[in-house]
Amino acid sequence: MNHHRAWVEVDLEVLRSNLRNLAKLVAPSRVGAVVKSEAYGHGLIPVAMALESEDIWGVCVVETSEGKRLRAAGFKKPILIVGASFQEEMEEAVDNDLTLAVYDVEQAKELSRASVKVGKAAKVHLKVDTGLSRLSITTDEARDFYAEVKDLPGLNFEGAYSHLADAEGLDQTYTLKQYRRFKNCLEELGELGFKPKIRHIGASAAAMLLEHSRLDLVRVGISLYGYWPSPETKILHYGARNNLSKRLQDEFLDRETAHIEALFRPALAYRCRVVQTKWVEQGAKVGYGCTYETQRRTRIAVLPVGYAEGYDRHLSNQGEVLIEGRRARVLGRVCMNLTVVDVTDIPNVERNSIATLWGPSDNGSLPVEEVAGKVGTINYEMVTRIPASIPRVYS
Repeated sequence: MNHHRAWVEVDLEVLRSNLRNLAKLVAPSRVGAVVKSEAYGHGLIPVAMALESEDIWGVCVVETSEGKRLRAAGFKKPILIVGASFQEEMEEAVDNDLTLAVYDVEQAKELSRASVKVGKAAKVHLKVDTGLSRLSITTDEARDFYAEVKDLPGLNFEGAYSHLADAEGLDQTYTLKQYRRFKNCLEELGELGFKPKIRHIGASAAAMLLEHSRLDLVRVGISLYGYWPSPETKILHYGARNNLSKRLQDEFLDRETAHIEALFRPALAYRCRVVQTKWVEQGAKVGYGCTYETQRRTRIAVLPVGYAEGYDRHLSNQGEVLIEGRRARVLGRVCMNLTVVDVTDIPNVERNSIATLWGPSDNGSLPVEEVAGKVGTINYEMVTRIPASIPRVYS
């Protein structure tokens, strides 16, 4: 028996399979596996170490502390910090052979001083704003910026990159505009002698939809973990690769055999144990605020998770979990650490029965996208905000 009250199961072989499929899709471009924010809730070190032996360029993290942890765990491949870096952490970043983004003159000068002090050149990637308006230098500033920092001692300008604002949508007009801005910017910087070996702008969605955006490196994030960046990305990808219109008229008319090979599968399942079952009479109030009243004699199961465990309060009176392969509806408000579900019509549910909050199970699946839709958010948020205190179990 699993002795955790709630836990996350991560199938590392599914992650490897996802990576191989994506690497094959974007070849000959290399893959940078995005493992920031605890590998999207899957666990930073186990995921990165499981992927290091695969055909990846390296990994992307968001801060120096993540890179330091990976180096301490024995990760050898490149580690790119795609977030901000601060003066007090730069010496450690250089000493740990972390690759940093540069996006501000003063920040670049601080990094230069740190690298000189450590006695080791810092690999850096110039971060260009092509239309997302976040941490970066604008394309209009890029020439002056590079002219000012290119000769700073201790900086090895290995790469340049940008990030797309709307690559997940059906209309790719803005994405193409950003891509052109990036290419034009690189051409202008080339006149100043900047010839980056590693150019990257595409993440999961762009990598699947726009071949030209792959350049030298693709930052693969959400799709690595088995999730689509958006429903629109899935439609565009499969429509383009499978000539869906024709297939719907041909073999898809036979629904029994209709099938499109999955590019990736979810590697994560969030589960918990039932801590109590009991019968309550018709007219019983359930939960804080008395927001639910039973319409019949009802058998309830109490789950040891709530919003403190990442099970969102917006799932009150509308969420569902999987128990014994069947849906059990949430009754009443999700509490801080407890949630009540209706198991009246599900036989054999007892204390210690397993409930799947989202993800695949042996007898069914509850897609995280469905749960996220009820909350009013996206799959990214649901998996990344599972608290680190929830045990991760790897297979």
